Amino acid sequence: MKTESLPSYNWFVGKDAKHWSRAFFKDIGLCDMLCNNMCEAFNAAILAARDKPIITMMEMIRNYMMTRPARKMAELEKLFLIACFKFVEKVKHKSGYYYPQYSGNFTYQVRARREEQFVIDINDRTCGFNKWQLIGIPCVHGMTALLSTNHNPMDFIHLRKQRGRPKKKRNLQSDEIIIGNTTKLRRNYVVVRCRKSGKVGHNRVTCDRRGRGTDSVATTEGRSQSVGGTQADGGSQPVGRSQSVPGLQAEHQDGQPRGGKRT
Repeated sequence: MKTESLPSYNWFVGKDAKHWSRAFFKDIGLCDMLCNNMCEAFNAAILAARDKPIITMMEMIRNYMMTRPARKMAELEKLFLIACFKFVEKVKHKSGYYYPQYSGNFTYQVRARREEQFVIDINDRTCGFNKWQLIGIPCVHGMTALLSTNHNPMDFIHLRKQRGRPKKKRNLQSDEIIIGNTTKLRRNYVVVRCRKSGKVGHNRVTCDRRGRGTDSVATTEGRSQSVGGTQADGGSQPVGRSQSVPGLQAEHQDGQPRGGKRT
């Protein structure tokens, strides 16, 4: 390329090899396409929307991109196996020009007539030519090794499958509460409300106990007032005379104060 066109050579050298060389492609996408057919197909699909106003154009492109994955998935469910069968039959025909040599542990050395040699590992589904990993379908070298051991090539086609069991439950919204799940605690905890007093923070079993605690505090305050002989309104009481205090009878029903030690 440097001899034919120096500007083209300099342009390729300035680019990362993973963008224009299949040898550096990643095998995550399982695609070895090197041309710009995808860009041309996209430009042809949005051709009708390009002469529209900006908002209308963006809305048409959005609708196209939204419906395209579902439409293509429905088409692939019908044509996937047919396309795979055609590709496998084509590769089978080409595999007759290669010679496999078994080296043990499900590994082979496949040699072509032009003295090209590649290592095939059936267990790992890898090929030294890197095409098997790149497209997810056995290449001509892998097909030669599979046919020599009477393996079915369709069993070695990569199918994307998620780990574990298939998911059955739908995705919950952020504000949804899981009801009926006894294995996990709820994030929105139940508020405890008393049936007697209607207050929050205790139940009816501990309601009397909490009420007595409140009454005892009031009784103590009443005692201090009676002993001091002063009232909030400025009146006075004799020191030796007892004063009726609310809750005092409830405190001394059993003959001695609550909380005191019975002898």
